[in-house]
Amino acid sequence: MRTIVITGGTDGLGRQLALRSLLNGERVLVIGRSTKKGEDLRNEAIKLDAEERFSFLSADLSLVSENIRIAEEVSQRVSRIDVLIFSAQSQKFSKVYLETKEGIEAHFALYYMSRFVLGLKFRNLLIKSAAPLIINICAPGVKGDIHWDDLQLTTQKTFNTIKAIMHGSRLNNLLGAAFAHNEGDTNIKYVLYNPGAVQTKGATEAFDHRFVQRMVKFMYGIIGQPVEKAVEPILHLIDQPPEESLTAYKQYRKLNRAKVIADMDQSGKLVHMTLDIMNRAQNGIFVGSTDQTHGKDV
Repeated sequence: MRTIVITGGTDGLGRQLALRSLLNGERVLVIGRSTKKGEDLRNEAIKLDAEERFSFLSADLSLVSENIRIAEEVSQRVSRIDVLIFSAQSQKFSKVYLETKEGIEAHFALYYMSRFVLGLKFRNLLIKSAAPLIINICAPGVKGDIHWDDLQLTTQKTFNTIKAIMHGSRLNNLLGAAFAHNEGDTNIKYVLYNPGAVQTKGATEAFDHRFVQRMVKFMYGIIGQPVEKAVEPILHLIDQPPEESLTAYKQYRKLNRAKVIADMDQSGKLVHMTLDIMNRAQNGIFVGSTDQTHGKDV
């Protein structure tokens, strides 16, 4: 029986992966913000006669302090992690730049920073597994550059969450490269995974405008996959992990790593910059440009 930890496991792909893993006899720890959704998932685990193998841990993963706290809690519950799946993400569209109470841009914090911190903090539990695997559900293959002088897109003339998510995907690509480089002496495998268009509530209801929402639902009905089908390639990777330390996939198709991460030699630079943001957040030094949770329309 493997121990699988899933962030963002109460919705969409994460939720379906949790249920399928329980069905396959695995031990599953889900980390999410909503206790109600956590209890709903627990009820599903009960129906599968898997309650004793299921745990829900509540945490606001947009906060560095909460990631550190939850990593410590997990370490008290399990002796190893076999599979770590990052799927926590907000797809809600907005043109308003928002920061957490630690002063970090909200999407950067949840979509990138959380994955950096938990990958770092869970290292000791991962290396105790015979075949440790990290699956980072992001969007390898997204074109564009990293804004090295503005990682959180604080000073961009126009901001929206789509830009933040795309930039976060590029950061996650380089994060995978950094992890594989730094953990080259371990047997941890790191997979950057692009699920493509998936018919999740988060995706189809990302826009508040009703006409746009209807158009997105219509488009996803044509090009998107049902969640139940979309998790199949991920389950395949869990059962048959790649041999390389770092790989990238779009569904079942293996991507050219050099094309996905053009600036792989910059991975160390990103690690140092991220550690600086992490340390400043821990020390209560706001690292962004606005006061706590207040936002600005930029």
